[in-house]
Amino acid sequence: MGCAHEAATVWFSGVRDALMLHQCIFFLAKSEVIRFRTLQCFMLNGVIFLGSILLFNFAIDPALGFLQRLVQEDLAWGAGFISVIFPILYKVLWIYPIYCISFVLNTVMYQEVADSALALALHKPLKVTPPLERLVNETFRVLLYFVYIVEMILLYYIPVVGPSIYFIHSCWLASIYCFEYRWAHQHWASSVRLEHFEQHWLYFAGFGFPVSFVSFLCPQFIDAGVFALLFPLCILTATTAEPRALKRAPTTLQRLPLFCVVQGASCKMLRIFEGRLTGPVRS
Repeated sequence: MGCAHEAATVWFSGVRDALMLHQCIFFLAKSEVIRFRTLQCFMLNGVIFLGSILLFNFAIDPALGFLQRLVQEDLAWGAGFISVIFPILYKVLWIYPIYCISFVLNTVMYQEVADSALALALHKPLKVTPPLERLVNETFRVLLYFVYIVEMILLYYIPVVGPSIYFIHSCWLASIYCFEYRWAHQHWASSVRLEHFEQHWLYFAGFGFPVSFVSFLCPQFIDAGVFALLFPLCILTATTAEPRALKRAPTTLQRLPLFCVVQGASCKMLRIFEGRLTGPVRS
């Protein structure tokens, strides 16, 4: 009973820290960069991207349907053709380009929000990481998360329990994205980040739950816009969050090896890639 209570407390502490939105007010009040970039994220993701999708769903698409019903029979083929081709052109020429552009711009804006918030909260001098070490860490990190996402997609297709497992992994992935800026600012190596995450796995499941739950309630593409809209606030709350670990739980639960398969696959892929690069030199 005590173990279950501790587990619930740790999980709820993650949810609570993710929802500490009053912390965001401090950062917004202190930093002009955070205010400006947060407003830009709202305009890009909330007004332009989500607004374009909602405009089509609730205005353009009903208008095309009304036009098709309104025209005479001899023009029905033309109205039908427009109602089929226009949604395709609208998505290809407007929605998808905005999605790609917003993905690139969001990356830049999120980094500036995180840098400004961490400079305000942590007050730690910036250490310079050697270029080669930074390249190795970043390459391994990108590969690791790529394999993790592939694993999530495969888990989704497990009968009955697949969607639930996928959602839990989505909560963890959201937490990784939120805390990644903080760990990079502290110059943690990839192995240190993964060990820390596995020791606080239940907390991070709770921290990523709110934004993942809101995104899962939304239809496709809208969920991406909602996540991108809320993500700056998640970065700010992660800046001051204090992850908690299970202390009284069984040893097997105090550290959950979430990334054992992902790490093994990533390391093998790196070794294969390294072998191909060094093979001609050795021969």
